[in-house]
Amino acid sequence: MNNKKRDLVSSMLWMALGALFTVGALQQGLMRKGVPGPGFLPFLSGLALIFISLFVWVPALRRREKETKSQFFPEPDSMKKLSLALVALFAFGFALLQIGYILTTFVFMLFMTRIMEPRGWLTSVWVAFLTSALSYFLFTLLEVQLPQGLLGF
Repeated sequence: MNNKKRDLVSSMLWMALGALFTVGALQQGLMRKGVPGPGFLPFLSGLALIFISLFVWVPALRRREKETKSQFFPEPDSMKKLSLALVALFAFGFALLQIGYILTTFVFMLFMTRIMEPRGWLTSVWVAFLTSALSYFLFTLLEVQLPQGLLGF
């Protein structure tokens, strides 16, 4: 499959998923008693998926491309990186309850920035720290209960 077809098909799949989100959200209701209802966030997410997929779909429609085959994984170590990311994601899910949100997120992001897309240690630590701290404060602000883990945070 050439790049144009791949971009068209993938963007249409994301648009369809976005449409499913919006339809399901409308069935749940966007507003209840003047406050956002259960369908409000999925509705916005569906619209965002549709909108973002247009950034791939429109240029792909305009592109004139010869029928050239390209590899599904363009980089030689792409399959290795994908496998490591999946293992890390599952490990994140299992460790979350035992270790807690902040520490697990920090280690996960450190792994992703150091191993997946190599960055310097200082950059990796800062990205991991900011991601875990800012997401923790966002979830706390939204009153989401997060796993406390062994250390109690």
